[in-house]
Amino acid sequence: MSVLVQGFWPFGGLDVNPSELLVRELAGREDPDLLTEVLPVSRRRVTEEIPRLMAEHRPRAWVGVGLAAGRTALSVEAVAVNLADWPEADADHDGVAVARVPVLYDGPAAHLTTLPVERILSSWRTAGIPGYLSRTAGSYLCNLSFYVAAQAAKDLGLGCMVGFIHVPLLPELVSAPEKQPSMHLALQLAGLDLVIAACKDAGEGGLYLGRTA
Repeated sequence: MSVLVQGFWPFGGLDVNPSELLVRELAGREDPDLLTEVLPVSRRRVTEEIPRLMAEHRPRAWVGVGLAAGRTALSVEAVAVNLADWPEADADHDGVAVARVPVLYDGPAAHLTTLPVERILSSWRTAGIPGYLSRTAGSYLCNLSFYVAAQAAKDLGLGCMVGFIHVPLLPELVSAPEKQPSMHLALQLAGLDLVIAACKDAGEGGLYLGRTA
């Protein structure tokens, strides 16, 4: 079954985004069922490109990946909310800031993840990879991309699992390691591989169940 993994370009003054490195690593594999895309941190590009990619590839699973500086472990997001809100100091790639506006004006209040969360968390625990279920994806482009992907799958009538994984900073991006948490790229990649495997197992087992809220 096909799995599309989407990451982001660098943002916020960082030269590197771990999500981009992870997706580039996946892109180098010879796996026709593994699709990849890296997008700019741009409200316009995300809302345009994700529905197009969903319609073109019609994947069975969509896994968004993004950086959450300050988090201590991998996190699978429980919900994407219909809210875009970030100040001028955090303006996107196009210089756009927004204040408390819907991601989609005619969309539902939220989309719950349809990734196989329990499989993912169990596989992380078994492998000794720090990870947990997060109840907020924020209100920036990570949440927005998750919401747009879920809505696109619904609009297209796809039986597609959709969700988002946040990853910590890399050690080389941390200036004060005694205060700032980080995780090596190899460990992040191992965790992402387990997410993909869990999606494939769930899809092949017919356990997909789409939900919105």
